[in-house]
Amino acid sequence: MAETLLYQGVGVNPANGLRVRLGHNIETLAAPATLTPQSAQLQALDPGGTGETVVLPAEEASQGLFFFIKNTGSGGGGDDLTVEDDTTVAVTIASLANNECTLVVCDGTSWTSLGVITFA
Repeated sequence: MAETLLYQGVGVNPANGLRVRLGHNIETLAAPATLTPQSAQLQALDPGGTGETVVLPAEEASQGLFFFIKNTGSGGGGDDLTVEDDTTVAVTIASLANNECTLVVCDGTSWTSLGVITFA
């Protein structure tokens, strides 16, 4: 099964159409982060000392996609990441304290967190 590499950095398996984004993003947030289907699949995000939000891409454009998101903040109160869907009345998919991470997956109609893991 050969893969075709698209210009956005998205690999597509022509046999089943599944997309895999390449790379990682390490960032300190100063505002909410909005991910797109072309965003790196590994996200190491520091809320910058205040609570921040990570908005996932629209479900209808994200079937088969996943993101591994880790809160790399230094800790302390209010240093949480809230992972939400893109709807007007946002639904919280996961809340991540310092050193917590989650894998979120999309089936084309909703995003689901496969749980939250804490790293010491």
